[in-house]
Amino acid sequence: MSAAPASGSVSATVAGLPERREHARSEELPVAESLLVPFLDAAAAVMVKLDPAELPPVLRPLAGFDRRGLQSGPARLQLRRALEVDERFRAQVVERFLDKAEVAAALEEWNAAATMRRIEEAADRSDLPWLASALYAAHPDGWEFGLGAITAIHERTRTDREREDDAKARDMQLRSAEDARRRSDESRDKATTELAQFNDALRDERRARRDRELQAERATKQMQRRHEELDAELTSIRAQLETVEAKLAREAERARNAEQRVRVLQRELKAQARAMPPAVNPGIEPGIESGIQSGVEVLPVAVKPASPQPATPRSATPEPAVQPKSTSSTTRTRAACPPGMRSDSPEALDAMLRTRGVVLVIDGYNVTMSAWGDAELADQRERLLGALERVHLRLRCDVVVVFDGADVEATPPHRRSGVRVVFSAPGEGADPVVVREVAGLSPKLPAVVVSTDRWVREQSERLGATGVPAATLIELLRR
Repeated sequence: MSAAPASGSVSATVAGLPERREHARSEELPVAESLLVPFLDAAAAVMVKLDPAELPPVLRPLAGFDRRGLQSGPARLQLRRALEVDERFRAQVVERFLDKAEVAAALEEWNAAATMRRIEEAADRSDLPWLASALYAAHPDGWEFGLGAITAIHERTRTDREREDDAKARDMQLRSAEDARRRSDESRDKATTELAQFNDALRDERRARRDRELQAERATKQMQRRHEELDAELTSIRAQLETVEAKLAREAERARNAEQRVRVLQRELKAQARAMPPAVNPGIEPGIESGIQSGVEVLPVAVKPASPQPATPRSATPEPAVQPKSTSSTTRTRAACPPGMRSDSPEALDAMLRTRGVVLVIDGYNVTMSAWGDAELADQRERLLGALERVHLRLRCDVVVVFDGADVEATPPHRRSGVRVVFSAPGEGADPVVVREVAGLSPKLPAVVVSTDRWVREQSERLGATGVPAATLIELLRR
């Protein structure tokens, strides 16, 4: 309840009320709804207990509302309208309302002659709504004047409260503005400090950058001088090399000329020996023969290197370069093939390559010729190595690829992560190298060998590895 104003303000407010007519009804008085809350609550309680057929027409839209719903603003307007237009409903509500102890006490203390004193006492107790509702319902002597005074006091109190609320709102706005100004000043001071720090840091960075540029310039000059020195050394070395090569060329020419002279002398001696009679020519004169031999010994004789043996054809069965270890002494760990799967299926190969520590050994051209046979050999190698690098990154298995080394010098392959590339020696096929790589692995490491060559797979399986056709790996790489 709102606090009542002082007695002086109550008397001044009531003195300004217009004189009411004797026959004025309560509904003509502009009584605020908040002053009639107890009476309207009693009307809601009566309405809830009535049958829908007994409700006044103005209240039928409210049928089915509970007490909480009847406390809303529109519902209270309907209840007040029903009290004003329906005498029967008003009588029921007044009868119920007058039975309340608070209403009985308010009416018992009411005295028209002491209206202002009773209103002030009710205001001090915050009971103005109960007194106003009792006067509105019972119409005791002087009730109109009392309602007018209560309404005036209520309006005066509401106006004072609104002024206080406005003053509080203005004070709050002023405090908010002051806080905003203070925060703005703090932000400005902070920004000024940060700007000064940034300027200092910027000056330091510029100074450090100038120092780095000077150091880089000195280092560049030193590198240029070193480069010039190296160029001079390289030029000198090339000149010396050209001199040595020219000397070697001259010495080789002298050696060839000497060898030709020796051959001419040998032919002449043989011709002279054949022309002389047998009795006269028992053999070559010792002096001449020793001279020829001594001439041959002092001349360098060029030796032609032996021609390399042709590489073993892929179709032929090569001799095993490394004898497999005895399975009785050492047994290799096998790659785990899932039950119910064939080892030559892509799914089984994928599962075996997930075995911990597994090594995948591949006969390189045996795979690339089946997958990219129309491409150049270098392109075939790059395609296979790129696909195997992705397999290593996905399955984390180690990979060894063996290629024939005939054309390696022209286009060496790029390094690939997790993939080791091995080339056979000139004149040697890749098949024995594949078997040798498997034999060189630790027996604790499971191995999977990919090759369509039956000999390679048989030799690898004797070493404990699992043989897989090239088509299986190609299908796995294409997924």
